[in-house]
Amino acid sequence: MRSKFKRLVALVALLAVVAVGGGAYAADQKVDVYENQKLVKSVVFKIGVPYYVVDGQTPGVKMDVAPFVQNDRTFVPVRFLGNALGVDNSNIAWDDATQTATLKGVKATLSMAIGKAQVVSNGAAKAIDVAPMLVDPGRTMLPARFVAEGLGYQVDWDEATQTVICWPAGEPRPDVSAAVEYLVSQAVQPVQQQPAGETFTTRAGYQIPKETKLKLPQYLDELGPGAPHNCELLFGIDLTKGDLESQWADAAYILGQKLDSQTVDEVMAYVKQKTGFKQELNYKTWESNEKKIGVISNWGSRGVQITVWYK
Repeated sequence: MRSKFKRLVALVALLAVVAVGGGAYAADQKVDVYENQKLVKSVVFKIGVPYYVVDGQTPGVKMDVAPFVQNDRTFVPVRFLGNALGVDNSNIAWDDATQTATLKGVKATLSMAIGKAQVVSNGAAKAIDVAPMLVDPGRTMLPARFVAEGLGYQVDWDEATQTVICWPAGEPRPDVSAAVEYLVSQAVQPVQQQPAGETFTTRAGYQIPKETKLKLPQYLDELGPGAPHNCELLFGIDLTKGDLESQWADAAYILGQKLDSQTVDEVMAYVKQKTGFKQELNYKTWESNEKKIGVISNWGSRGVQITVWYK
């Protein structure tokens, strides 16, 4: 009994040492979290590219509207701008009555109203040289520099690459070369080679090769604005006709007319996984440029269905 008691005491002592050691170790670590919001080390946006990169992590985060320049200021969609700078959606609010966006960050709470050239930081109003604006499809765009600086970031503009770089004020400028390289690569949209021969245009504006081996529905011309279930395009890979390379090329060409290149690459990589009847592709979706893309093929199916919807 006495020996068991000694072993128990020794075990408790060991656990206490481990707990204390773990606490000391944790105290030495830098925890970059403030009120459940991330302290972002770097953010990079590029004009005309619907992605941004946080802390050098690629592939980037997709936005539904690309940043643009107006009156020498870069505008970014409010929620994506807030998220990129470490403000989660629960700390981003929109007041429809006053057309005002509010972001509650680590260092300040900012409010900006559509058409009003000022930023309100912790209740104090400051005049700025541009005003937030609304763009299709109903997105609130805020001037990136004023928001980032108000939330405690330093901002730099690279004219050569048309990029905006943000990092915590007072810290050294981080190396964002890999992020910039990634965003530049996204700006260079590979031109999908148009298949030889004539094409016809659907009501939704897609050019479809007339001689394609893709499986097309008879009612393809009816798809577009106003179509049931917001379906814009429906077609498929036909395994019974062979020549998958040409079908894949036609599919990429069609999708590339409306979707960004990264999404097209991801969709086609998934489609190409099925080359025979006894393979299965579970239903998978992507989103790009205000559209939703779905791909599916059941086991035993002689084709791969590709559908594009309006979101």
